[in-house]
Amino acid sequence: MTCSDCGSEIEEGRKDRPPTAARFCLKCRSGRRRRHNLKYRWLPQHEAYMRAHYHGGLHQRGSVIKEMARQTGFPKWFIKRQARRLGLTMHQDRRPWMAPELETLERLLGKVSAATIAKRLGRTETSVVMKIKTLGHSRRITEGYTMRDLEDCFGEDHHKIQRWIANGWLRDRRQGTNRHDGNGHDIHRFRERDILKFLKEHPMEISLGKVDQTWFLDMVLLKGRGLHADHLQPESIPDDVGFPNSVLNNRFA
Repeated sequence: MTCSDCGSEIEEGRKDRPPTAARFCLKCRSGRRRRHNLKYRWLPQHEAYMRAHYHGGLHQRGSVIKEMARQTGFPKWFIKRQARRLGLTMHQDRRPWMAPELETLERLLGKVSAATIAKRLGRTETSVVMKIKTLGHSRRITEGYTMRDLEDCFGEDHHKIQRWIANGWLRDRRQGTNRHDGNGHDIHRFRERDILKFLKEHPMEISLGKVDQTWFLDMVLLKGRGLHADHLQPESIPDDVGFPNSVLNNRFA
């Protein structure tokens, strides 16, 4: 007798027992029992849904798993197992870090985002973030001011600063966080050079009674001297910043 599924010869019965009339061999019989007793049945439409939607970052993948668990009743571990079987999981970058890569990481850290560093190194963003944590560094960009920083320094709300940006008076850069609209869009970054240029060209927009005086004097005297002039007297305000000494003395008096 041959198996109806695989066509192989059906094994004889146990020792000292006559052969048993059967349609399937022992291997096919065992597989049919397992399929019959499955608690969760993974259907072709489930596979098609995963292939169409299970991509992107961790947030996107988590949303897909949560929605599929809600619709099918499958536990999350079972859905993740099927995604791994289908080859849809995110692959870890296990390449060792070389000395030139570490030098580039140290040079760019604090200036650009982890995503930009990953793109330049040809690595995944997760790999870069984990290496930054291993080195004990922070991946927060510290070069430049945020919108909140400028609000505190100028004593103005973000609406007025946004007007300066819209008029082209104050140049900003975007950090590249790709945040959605409900989360405040992208993060603004302002370089000191651009702030000094704004102070020079539009001094009447600044209310000296509202600014952080320590920050303002440090910006104009120290940073302005380093960026715009080679020889300035410590007690004088640089002329290229655009604030006459008499005005400053009267306003701060």
